[in-house]
Amino acid sequence: MHDTLVGLAPDTPALIAFHQPPVELHHPLPDAGRLQEPDALAALLHAHPQVVAVLTGHAHTAAASTFAGRPLIVGPAVTWTLRLPWEGDQPADREQPPGLAFHILDDDLRLTTHYRVVLPA
Repeated sequence: MHDTLVGLAPDTPALIAFHQPPVELHHPLPDAGRLQEPDALAALLHAHPQVVAVLTGHAHTAAASTFAGRPLIVGPAVTWTLRLPWEGDQPADREQPPGLAFHILDDDLRLTTHYRVVLPA
């Protein structure tokens, strides 16, 4: 992993986004495919305090957590939705519509995320 964020000025607030979540989401499917070197990412984030949040996908379920002292937002699925262990025996809910997330980083560096489902026309 790179030890610098290319082109990012030290005083420019930023979000970093990538595919695999760096933390457990408490389901065997996404947890088996977590980010392989979360400690390296944490070190990179500690070296770059201007990164205010981490955005990921991969899990097929919207989730919120923290990582390296920052908000971690996992986007919803654009295909099928993962059922969590307490939601029944079927691992996927293929009846749920695709989802998306809108992220707003305001002047106070507060991240607000709004979720929407995408319904067929």
